[in-house]
Amino acid sequence: MGLVLWIDSNTFATGLLERVYKQRGLPFYALETAADFSYLIEDLRPVVLVIDVATAKTAGDALRLQYATAPLFRTLPVITIDGSSEVDFLENRIGQINRPFDPFQIPDIIQAMLGQL
Repeated sequence: MGLVLWIDSNTFATGLLERVYKQRGLPFYALETAADFSYLIEDLRPVVLVIDVATAKTAGDALRLQYATAPLFRTLPVITIDGSSEVDFLENRIGQINRPFDPFQIPDIIQAMLGQL
């Protein structure tokens, strides 16, 4: 599996996930904010973006602006953590992960959503 770009302000859960990915030898990059990250899509070329809806809400209109101005963002598969109509503009959403979740199952869940299992 390629790089997972994970955006979640919950640093405890993200830290656990980073360890899970590292133990499995899988690429993982995490951010705490959705305010300014679209350049990383171009630089890192992740295979999927996983974004927490509560974290996305704190970015305000910045997320919408990034989506509108970054062509690769609009084609990158997106998985949301918890759902909300506030991120319905993300037309490339392929799934949703609900909290609470088991961090040890997340890599397999994401691979299944990407059709890689």
